[in-house]
Amino acid sequence: MKIHNYIFLVPIFDSAHLVQHASAKSEEIRNKGLPFIADDFKITVATDTIYAAERNEVLERPTTLVDVFPTPPGEVDDWMQGNSELARLALGKLAKLRLSPAAQRSYLEQLVNQFLDSENALTRLREKYPDQWEAATGARVRKERKLVLEYPPGSTHSAADVNNIVRSLKEDLSRQAPALDEEFLDAMSWGSIADWLMRCPLDFEIESAS
Repeated sequence: MKIHNYIFLVPIFDSAHLVQHASAKSEEIRNKGLPFIADDFKITVATDTIYAAERNEVLERPTTLVDVFPTPPGEVDDWMQGNSELARLALGKLAKLRLSPAAQRSYLEQLVNQFLDSENALTRLREKYPDQWEAATGARVRKERKLVLEYPPGSTHSAADVNNIVRSLKEDLSRQAPALDEEFLDAMSWGSIADWLMRCPLDFEIESAS
């Protein structure tokens, strides 16, 4: 078997220097007289557009790209202690739901658990599949920007809207990053709720007494 063409795949092909480099390396390899290198051996510089059909097929196939590992309870407690101001802000919002202090704490712990699960999974996704990471985080950022418009501070919305936000975000994520599986989408959506409660104007109305 002889190698005639070596495809040098790059993320961006916008410089003639790449072609010059490939040409020089092609000649260098041909001159080595290696038995598996053809006389017309060349290096071709290309991007993944030459595999557009294959790329789209892979990206649109839901699969477990990275596992979502459950965060140990002790790490949840450590995070909340180390981010006490964020936890306090979220608890203040949850208090408007007229839950008992114990129920508020439990609800927040579960949200923080999902937040840590999703952030750890996103870190692994970024390391292994940066395109999928960019698609997923981009969808979350776009949803966050619309969140202020859909649920502006001071408007009347309640905890019942949380499920709607989660469902909407999961749908957005599924469209933008269809390769991500259900477990990842679920953890990332609920983790985003925790993030938005602690960091941005996602709030609840004060429920009136019945």
